[in-house]
Amino acid sequence: MILDSDVDFHPTDPAAHDWAETNYFAFFNAERRICGHLQALFRPNLGIVMTDVRIWRGLVDRSHDALYVANHHHQPGASSLREYALASGLSVKAASPRDYRVDYIGIDDTEIHFDISGIMEPYDISDPDMDPVTRQQMDGGFVLGEAYRGHWDMHARVKGEIRCRGEVIPVDCVQVMDHSWGPRTEVELPGMMWLGAYFPDIDTAVHGFFPADPVHSDELDLAHGYICRQGKVTGLVSARLILSRLNYLPIAAEWHGEDADGEKFSLYGASIAGGPWPVYPSVDVGITLKRWTMGGHVGHGLAMENTSMAYRTRHGLAASQAPRR
Repeated sequence: MILDSDVDFHPTDPAAHDWAETNYFAFFNAERRICGHLQALFRPNLGIVMTDVRIWRGLVDRSHDALYVANHHHQPGASSLREYALASGLSVKAASPRDYRVDYIGIDDTEIHFDISGIMEPYDISDPDMDPVTRQQMDGGFVLGEAYRGHWDMHARVKGEIRCRGEVIPVDCVQVMDHSWGPRTEVELPGMMWLGAYFPDIDTAVHGFFPADPVHSDELDLAHGYICRQGKVTGLVSARLILSRLNYLPIAAEWHGEDADGEKFSLYGASIAGGPWPVYPSVDVGITLKRWTMGGHVGHGLAMENTSMAYRTRHGLAASQAPRR
């Protein structure tokens, strides 16, 4: 169960230099094929923060073809996650785990201003009373590893406005936001897919985490997830995601799952915006906005699949051409 105190930094060993806490706020305007995000990754034991702000128009396969990119490493951190203003131009006020005000003043006549309100309670993937997969794993360990030792997801309404290079883009969408805390290395960050969808005409949201091994498989099995129907949240007991990728960019997907009430569902999605996201020099992400259908209903949501550069180079062209001895 997520408490009000989980909005803020969590206690940890001060010597744990790799401890990270994140805020992640994503947004989209499907009619204009616009999507983007604001991320803050804090290293509280080092007193620093990385922020990443990106906006994509349409689907691209090169980082520099995004509409907007501003990434800041190793800036002074914050004393609290309840309210902070960073040198990168990002400021956040958290009234509760469900309610946020997010503002960003960037470069090139670009600003972002949102109010974010959860349409559900935060979903705690480590709570066995909430997550049926975790109930089955009480003998220890989480599928997603140490980087997500603490983590919640929540579908939320994101309402506000983007001004990007002088162009005003209204935003009124329902999209997953999250907060993670735990030891997080960059070099061998485990591969995973994080994605969601919201169908406004039936007020239904679906979200899932899937461990990923894209070199070897296009079919992914569920780690954790939920479906939220008219405000009622039910954990997923199983799901399978079948991906079509362009290199490491997820282009299309089938998503078949079952919740703890025995209800089954199937989603079919195609990407309409997004591109590569090199979140660190040693980790890259394929992130796309998908248009989903479920039983004739249409929805949207972001999907992202990360893999470390250690993983990619291990299976890449240069490694395959190494001389045999």
